[in-house]
Amino acid sequence: MGTIEVQVKLIIKKNQDENIETPVYASIKPVGRDEFLAAGQKGSKPSFMAEVWGFEYADQTGLIYNGKEYVIYRTYGPKSNGKMELYAEERVGKR
Repeated sequence: MGTIEVQVKLIIKKNQDENIETPVYASIKPVGRDEFLAAGQKGSKPSFMAEVWGFEYADQTGLIYNGKEYVIYRTYGPKSNGKMELYAEERVGKR
């Protein structure tokens, strides 16, 4: 899997039944072996990394990609190019 440019929705939970969704464009990239191992040691199972513009990210806790909801378990950035890396894992059950 290489880099894919798509629109995703960043999510903030407003309450149990309502989300605030912000559509943004993201570069979807696979996670590397080191990230997969480090996340696994903390109980996470990474699905992918989404790179978005730093000014579009406002501490959202999840994202929707291809109709599935994911949890953002780690972020990195903003980097020198203004982008943020959002590391996502598949959401299991209701939180």
